[in-house]
Amino acid sequence: MRSYTTKLTVAALAAATALSLAACGPDNTDTPAGAGGATGAAPAPTTAASGAATGGSATGGAATGGSTAAPTSAAPGAGTAGATGGAGTAGAAGGGAGGAVPAAATAVKVGRPATVDFADKTSKVATKLEITVTGVEAGSLQELTAAKVPTTGLEGRTPMYVSYTIKNLGDASLSFTAPDSKFVVFDNTGQKGLNVMNAANPLPKCTGAKFQGVTKGVEAKGCIIIATTGTAPVAVGYTDLTDLLKLQASWTK
Repeated sequence: MRSYTTKLTVAALAAATALSLAACGPDNTDTPAGAGGATGAAPAPTTAASGAATGGSATGGAATGGSTAAPTSAAPGAGTAGATGGAGTAGAAGGGAGGAVPAAATAVKVGRPATVDFADKTSKVATKLEITVTGVEAGSLQELTAAKVPTTGLEGRTPMYVSYTIKNLGDASLSFTAPDSKFVVFDNTGQKGLNVMNAANPLPKCTGAKFQGVTKGVEAKGCIIIATTGTAPVAVGYTDLTDLLKLQASWTK
């Protein structure tokens, strides 16, 4: 009887040992590893969601909880960043060309008239003018020097000759005023030129108009010189009364 009991005890111990070994054996290693892998995979969408949020995406990968959502959420962020970069480049390009001709209330071709307002506070004159730019061409500093027109500060610039006709449409006389001082020239670099004073020694081919006695309905014809950094004129403008950065009218070829 004792022998039979001993055998049962030994068998029970052997079975317990076998179960213990099975629980710790290599066959069960995959289960904890697989569970750990699933747990390790969970942060991936969270990380992707964080990256997407940084990129500016409103949809988070963590909200969907799927690993597929991570690249989907990240893509809009990248797209947004790309669009922003493109806008920056376009802005820079716009700034480089920043000297584009400002929009004018009236834009016409050279040879066509445009009506503008004119005021001279010193002479207390306010009237309307009909202005026609009849021509604009590039000259040279040698021409100015030969005519003894001062060229100090004009080194490297090109003089532009702007021919015009100004007709007084209002009741006030244009005496003691200079309506042609409101002209500006934009060159092929997008920059605005500088007016050249040539009243004392006028250039024969470009002489300013006489506005003395120019009353209603009377026209005055003349030419002014504006020196630019570029080599070719793009547009002639007539500035606004209160904002010199704006144009009442512009003329292009």
